[in-house]
Amino acid sequence: MRIGLSQRVLLHKNRAYDSLDQGWYHYLDGHTLSVIPNTPNLLDFGAIAKELDAFIITGGDDSTIRRVTETKLASNMLARRKPIIGVCHGAFLLTELLGGRVGEVEGHQDVEHVVNYFGELKTVNSHHSLSIIDPHPKATTLVTDLNGNCEAFIDNNIAGIVWHPERMQDPWIPEEIEQLLSL
Repeated sequence: MRIGLSQRVLLHKNRAYDSLDQGWYHYLDGHTLSVIPNTPNLLDFGAIAKELDAFIITGGDDSTIRRVTETKLASNMLARRKPIIGVCHGAFLLTELLGGRVGEVEGHQDVEHVVNYFGELKTVNSHHSLSIIDPHPKATTLVTDLNGNCEAFIDNNIAGIVWHPERMQDPWIPEEIEQLLSL
């Protein structure tokens, strides 16, 4: 499977660099990975979407150029009915783009916490201060934190999780989302 991965933008000495967590290479071992540069004016998003089997909007800080790149590629993937999975930042972005609502949450910044997957309790990492307050209207919530906040959702071939499986010793995502990536 050919999977596209978005990247965060890091600034160092007044220069912008694209960056991808190295954990993705291990987590998606066995798949062909295409790392998408944050150069939206230079990319043919239709051609990229045609070549990809799935697109992961990865976690990390938001930026204008990153958001433009991710939104344009996601739109082209949606038009082709190909899977899009948002992780942390990506889940929040997809929620907003599809009409859901995101807000601040306490106690989720750089911690591990317990989530509920249909009665099965799992421990996941959390590196954010946001929460999916209302998933988009067609989404099905798969996982919640113990306060009932949405931690993972799915809507046909669009899904989001707000933790980082690529940073886990034993990565876990709901099987409904795993199936989108053939993991």
